[in-house]
Amino acid sequence: MFKSLVKLAAIASVAGAIAVSPIFTLKAEALTEAQVLERLGSIPVFTITDDKGAPLLGAVPPQPNVKPDDSQLLFFFLSPDEAQMMLTQVKKSNPDVGKKAQIVVRSMNDAYQVIRQNKDKKVVFQFIPSKASIDSARTILVSQGIAADKIPNVPVFFATGGQANSQGLLTMSIDQNGKKEQVVPFFLDKTDLQGLLDRASKEQPNVAKATKIQVASLFQVLDSMVSKDNKSNPEVESFQFVPSRTSFEYILKNSPQSTKPQVAPARTTPANTPKPAPKKK
Repeated sequence: MFKSLVKLAAIASVAGAIAVSPIFTLKAEALTEAQVLERLGSIPVFTITDDKGAPLLGAVPPQPNVKPDDSQLLFFFLSPDEAQMMLTQVKKSNPDVGKKAQIVVRSMNDAYQVIRQNKDKKVVFQFIPSKASIDSARTILVSQGIAADKIPNVPVFFATGGQANSQGLLTMSIDQNGKKEQVVPFFLDKTDLQGLLDRASKEQPNVAKATKIQVASLFQVLDSMVSKDNKSNPEVESFQFVPSRTSFEYILKNSPQSTKPQVAPARTTPANTPKPAPKKK
């Protein structure tokens, strides 16, 4: 995972050569499901666990006209800042739990494996993007006349450009081990994409000026990448997800943690803040 993050973070830190390729669309090409799940390994997620690696589970907020049950929430944060805010909240509301709590970094691929293993359906999973990415998505969509309630749960940002009748996705050429590699980057943070365009505009003002930042749902992009007949298409192999620079810097600063979050039995006492999941007997 961490090797992939180092590779993809380079996209956000160097300008490289960018271009707009109209052959790419969000619906025309596809990968196998296995390839798409593997691609999720480049997206880090942050969870709160106890000192043994058991995830902290929170109560599902009551919903209008919905009978309450004993289901609990497991959060996967896409921003270390959001995870840190939750950890701080846990420490304040429950010091005994908080003093043993920690932030664990995994990949979204790992998160999906955890979700698939949740056989009793008593744990509800939620991916939490950064507030900044939600605000950026809202600004873009509202400017396009799209209602604010249509904002994706997990937004990703990409760029389009070209002639009005030949819009395409922005592609980027990067050097990897002495070889040129063409990628179509989807950014988890709009600021990183904007920084790339700003740097590229100094060397390629015409191309950069013609591009426009767009927003889509991460899960819709993933779905569009999966072929119906489970056959791969080499064109979409260039799709890459770029983690936020904040996440990348957090990972570099903190040592990789070997403990994987595991979904423990979900029947714990409901609470307003997460509590340790009980250990299996």
